[in-house]
Amino acid sequence: MDYPYLNLLEIDKEKSGAVYLQISQGLASLIQQGVLKPGQKLPGTRLLAEILRLNRNTITLAMDELQAEGWVVAKERSGLYVNGRLPVVTVAEKDPLKEESLFTADVAGATAFRLEQNLLLEAPEVHKCALEFNDGFPDPRLSPLQELGREYRRLHKKANPLKLFSYSDAQGDPFFRNMVCRQLNEIRGFAVAPADIFISRGSVMGIYLLARTTLKPGDTVVIGELNYRTANLCFEQCGARLVRIPVDSKGLDTHALEALLQQQPIRMLYITSHHQHPTTVMLAPERRLHLYELARKYKFYILEDDYDFDYHYENKPTLPIASMDRHGLVIYTGSYSKVIYPTIRVGFVVAPPALIMEMVKYRRIIDRQGDHLIERALANLIQEGTLQRYLRKSKNIYKKRKEHFCQLLRQEFSQYLYFQEPEGGMAVWVKFREAYPLVKVAEACKARNLYLSNGLSYNPPGKQLNACRMGFAGMTEQEMRQACTILKEVLEEMAPRYKAC
Repeated sequence: MDYPYLNLLEIDKEKSGAVYLQISQGLASLIQQGVLKPGQKLPGTRLLAEILRLNRNTITLAMDELQAEGWVVAKERSGLYVNGRLPVVTVAEKDPLKEESLFTADVAGATAFRLEQNLLLEAPEVHKCALEFNDGFPDPRLSPLQELGREYRRLHKKANPLKLFSYSDAQGDPFFRNMVCRQLNEIRGFAVAPADIFISRGSVMGIYLLARTTLKPGDTVVIGELNYRTANLCFEQCGARLVRIPVDSKGLDTHALEALLQQQPIRMLYITSHHQHPTTVMLAPERRLHLYELARKYKFYILEDDYDFDYHYENKPTLPIASMDRHGLVIYTGSYSKVIYPTIRVGFVVAPPALIMEMVKYRRIIDRQGDHLIERALANLIQEGTLQRYLRKSKNIYKKRKEHFCQLLRQEFSQYLYFQEPEGGMAVWVKFREAYPLVKVAEACKARNLYLSNGLSYNPPGKQLNACRMGFAGMTEQEMRQACTILKEVLEEMAPRYKAC
């Protein structure tokens, strides 16, 4: 072939996209990459049709598309050429399988901006292990993907584009807020209206916007001694001072909180009341009442993060603290990311309308509004009962997976670690014995294609817990056994090395 670059075109007639668009997009990509140079002549439509074994009309449509987009130009009685006004692109010699940046290390020194490293924050870890003990995520394979896709397609065909596909309410899709409101009132004991609900892209956005809206530099925020680290970072980024309170088998120690309140005022208390993050313990009913009374007496507000309310297995879940609130003391957050799958970035905040309006102002700076299309699709699944049926099914499956995983831990790992079986949630809080440093265990597991947290992100300041959350919900029983086999092999190999410890 006199035109070897045509071998780089990927044409699949089975794809839903039109073939002429595959050709035009493929050639445009070759121009962008510098494979085709500005001013380079392209083969005629007849010859191109023969080479690619396609109908000439298809090739003509592809060339028309390239001309319309400015990638190629036609010269009278000469043919088609790559637009000579395009910038020349040099193709870098690079291994396509390695994710290496082409930029120099000293970006700030070579450009007009200053780059200062943020020592507080870090990019989230992304791994490519086949098996993982994650922080506690749902299994996307169980999600109602077909039903959600059906609603998505239906909305694309039938929705009014001027309403659903244009800029709209930054507080969230009104119909979805109505459905969330109905669920909260019917299942979680609330008495709220749609005006009290703000839809965010996951619960973390809600927490961050609440922190940005309500906290001033120097404000005191009380958290558990062990706490959800991302929430800590949200508060610290807003200039808050964090004060840690002990967490025991009954959750946050409210008597220790009362002693603190007698000495100093606080602005806010953050709590994961249902399954404390990271320990998974549940806040005891008497402590819930005590905490609420302390908030009334000492005039601070409670930020209740109920990230996996729906997954309580042993009995009916205790209602949220917010369900008893009639004085505006509790702000409540939740998420559909733990109900469907993590890439569905949909969460909600329940708060007084005046506070929500302030959150909307900040939201407009960074996001303008959420994804109303996915919000409306979820609302339809709630209205028809699909989401509720999925929750009942997945809850039973996750309960069995929890029981199976805890049985494996008891039978195979009692000499290596400690744990308490949780009443709910999607992860088990595990403390490894000192002879098995979790950093080294995690590193060895990763080398065998198994992800396990090294535990560092869970450590409170100045302490090394040698502990982590081990998520079980995202694995089948067979996958759990495979993962546990790898983990046990690692621990057995490490044992002789650390016998002296």
